[in-house]
Amino acid sequence: MTRDEIGRLTEAEANRLIRFYEEAEREILDAINRALLRGNKTEYLEAMRENVRAILDSLRAGSRTWCEEAIPRIYVRSAQGVDVQLKAAGVGKAISGFGAIHQQAVKVLAEAAYNRFDEVALTVGRRVDDIYRSLALENVRGSVAGYRTWQEVARNYRNQLAEQGVTGFKDRAGHQWNMRTYSKMVARTTTMECMLEGTKNRLIEHGHDLVQVSKHYRPCDKCAPWEGRILSLTGRTPGYPTLEEAKVAGLFHPNC
Repeated sequence: MTRDEIGRLTEAEANRLIRFYEEAEREILDAINRALLRGNKTEYLEAMRENVRAILDSLRAGSRTWCEEAIPRIYVRSAQGVDVQLKAAGVGKAISGFGAIHQQAVKVLAEAAYNRFDEVALTVGRRVDDIYRSLALENVRGSVAGYRTWQEVARNYRNQLAEQGVTGFKDRAGHQWNMRTYSKMVARTTTMECMLEGTKNRLIEHGHDLVQVSKHYRPCDKCAPWEGRILSLTGRTPGYPTLEEAKVAGLFHPNC
């Protein structure tokens, strides 16, 4: 495959997962909002919590399947793209199959990706439990004291969900995201990392250490300083910054 074809595959795989999460988010918000309209009845709150848990279980299962299927596919296609490019340039060597280093890399990438997506399910579950507890407590207070402040609590939740979606997600840098933007960021970042790792490991296997960062129209501030720069994949070539140093400085950032 060419690099453009690999890029299209990577984008398609990311979009497949993004659509899955967007549909789950719509179902979750619908379940919460239906319960908020009848929040003075505990049975509706309990049904909402169980419904969301079922959606999250399905989300976890779908994420696991995606990680086990898409990540190996992107990784292998990226490595194969290296074979094609080097052969065309007359600088490749015969390598058959994918050994232990590649299998271990795919395993680590898949597990790391699943843990990121599982954090989505955990965060949504905590958020729904918070809503359940808040309204359930207001119902108890109302039955004892004769007032019904649950209506105001439910209204506040509805307004917040309508404006912000399900919030509470944090990335490694501490930035806040809602469910939609976070799942998009993780899907795109995960597929990019997978493509990079497959490319890097295959180049090293071919005996190459130096790579050049591509150039693009109107790059972002984090990527711009690295465009056209030559990097060392392993750090074994003196005089060049390493790929890891470039990544720490901002190259290949989330949503890159």
